[in-house]
Amino acid sequence: MGRARFGTAQVLNYDSSHNHPGNKINASKSLIKHKIKDEIKKSLIPSDIKSKRIFDKISQEIGYICSEYKTIKSQITRYKNKQLFPNVKTFDEVPNVSEYYKTIRGEYFMIFKNSNIIIFQSPFQAKLFMENKHIFADGTFLIAPTNSYQVFITRTYVTELNCFYTTSILLMTKKNKLCYKEVKDHNILNTYYKAISNLCFINIEYIPDIFNKIKNTCMRYKSTCSQFLNFLDYFEKTFLNIYNIKYWNYYNNIDHITNNASESYNSYLKNLFVKKPSFYKLIYTIQFEESKSYYDYHMRIKGIWRKKSRISERVDDINILVEYYKNMEAELKNIGCSKNDIIENWFNCLIRLNNEIINFNKTK
Repeated sequence: MGRARFGTAQVLNYDSSHNHPGNKINASKSLIKHKIKDEIKKSLIPSDIKSKRIFDKISQEIGYICSEYKTIKSQITRYKNKQLFPNVKTFDEVPNVSEYYKTIRGEYFMIFKNSNIIIFQSPFQAKLFMENKHIFADGTFLIAPTNSYQVFITRTYVTELNCFYTTSILLMTKKNKLCYKEVKDHNILNTYYKAISNLCFINIEYIPDIFNKIKNTCMRYKSTCSQFLNFLDYFEKTFLNIYNIKYWNYYNNIDHITNNASESYNSYLKNLFVKKPSFYKLIYTIQFEESKSYYDYHMRIKGIWRKKSRISERVDDINILVEYYKNMEAELKNIGCSKNDIIENWFNCLIRLNNEIINFNKTK
């Protein structure tokens, strides 16, 4: 009589005293497949089950009488794929409501969806979004499901913990084309593209004028940068006209900065997938990552885990540079220089932020 123990509660027996060795192997294969399939069925994320690891563990327990894992791999893979929700091929097929739109804790994600975008935000993420004033955002094409174009992620900085946490994940269709491909190989346009993200560090009084300087210069290249010009129109309408600049400007409050929190998180997510994920594979990942953030946040708030140390080098570099141009502005005013001279002063600050802060940190 042979037997295999799975966990502490379940014991499966099989009679092998009169079996041909081939029958004994088949019986052991059947036991192992049953256990692996059971683990897959119980899992919230079937695609993340490490079938080979389970196989090796059970093989050891029953005395390595089973044949190699490759003899059952294809069967296990087919079963695993059957447990996944059918993939959606187009953005229009994405359901407004789904049993999968909930956290591992069982709370439903709040969903906003129209023909161009779908936003996922858990109650925990909504709480962080409302309670913390610093929001960072970055988009990536690399982990977008096959039925969409880009994933856009917002993160917040929790000052008392010195930690970043995701506050929402957005999926966008191909209708939301970005301009990066147009500017990445064009030195002038690429400089201005980066400069837009650094407007938050300069004197609010001169931001509209500097933006107009950037836009007017880019108009010279309108035949090759139509998408970038569309982006500039969007930026102007949204961040200069609809929203008050003071809500996104850090000129007098550079206590921490960086979009690297979002960029590095996007890189982390990219490494989770060997290829573009299916829609529901990404949903599984959103569930898992939200749960990790929830656990991390509450462990730190309760003091069980230590707060992260502040990494201030980059902040200090920017503060020093911005302070230099503040002093330059004061000097220009004292000697009676024109407003255009002061605008040029802050434009030069933007260029140096691009070259000395952003590029400098990429090499570290």
